[in-house]
Order: sequence, then structure tokens, then C-alpha cells
Amino acid sequence: MPIVAEPEPTLLFTVRTETLPSHKGQISFPGGSIDPSDPTSEAAALREAEEELGLGPSAVRILGELDTVLTHVSGYIVSPFVGWIDKHPSLAPNPTEVARVLLVPLAQLTDQIRAEPGFSHGGRTYPTEAWIWRGSVIWGVTAHLLRLFFEVLAEAGLAEAPAAPSVPWPLSS
Repeated sequence: MPIVAEPEPTLLFTVRTETLPSHKGQISFPGGSIDPSDPTSEAAALREAEEELGLGPSAVRILGELDTVLTHVSGYIVSPFVGWIDKHPSLAPNPTEVARVLLVPLAQLTDQIRAEPGFSHGGRTYPTEAWIWRGSVIWGVTAHLLRLFFEVLAEAGLAEAPAAPSVPWPLSS
């Protein structure tokens, strides 16, 4: 979860291309699988940010790790790290993985959560929480990671926790 120190703290999201094998066109954070050459999951996160965005590891200061999450649909285990980027980065998105980059000020997300009784995507309906920002829907595990992040900020007295969703996590089938 990269946070860019813009004039105000801003989260950096990617929109996945339609040609990827999973989660096509969805909004996500940079990341991916741990390679055998990665000494740690943190190293994998930094490598993936560089592969997807051209964001060098020296540009990111890791602030911490959130709780590990299992994705509902694809069964991936996600080890989310929060990283701080001091200045607006020069990005070179990988066109095979990243359709576009979204920079969303944290303050604009704090009151944007809502529980969808049935969010439809790809011909299926999922009970999930979702964040809406300028017409873009952030849902699924990415929305859940945002919730975890804001709960940590709230515990530290740095932000208000979003209202609890009416759907459980992990989602049951």
C-alpha cells in the first residue's frame, strides 16, 4: 500500500489490464507472488512495485505490515505492507500489467465506504464492501485492505475508522 507524500498523503493504486489472467480491470495495490529469489515477503512487495510501476525500492520506506489476508475468489494469501514515498515518484507503469495509476488522497476515502448487498463484476455478484472514488469502484480484498489500514490509523488516533460493513470478512461462499 504505497502512500505518496503529496501536498496531502495520497494512496497509489493500479488498475489492472484486461489481459491479465486474474482480477482483470480491477483496482489494486501493486504486488504479486513471492519468487524463490525473494528473501522475504517485504522484498517481494518491493520487487513487484518496481516491476509494475518502475518504482525503485530505495524510493519506498516500509512503515509496517498489516494482517495477512486470504482472497475469497482466487485463494491468494496477501501479506500487505504499507510504504511511504517522500516525493511524487517518477513512474513507468508496465503496460502488460497496469492499465493506469490512480492517486487518491487519504482524506477523500475516509467517508467513502459502503457495503454493497451484491456488487456485480464479470457476470458474478459478490457480497462485499466497496469504496467509490470519482466513479471508480475499489472492492474485494483491496477494499478490505483499506479498511484494515484505516482501523490501524484510528487506533493510533490519526483517522476515524470507517463504519463497520454489513458483510463479514472473509466472505463466505
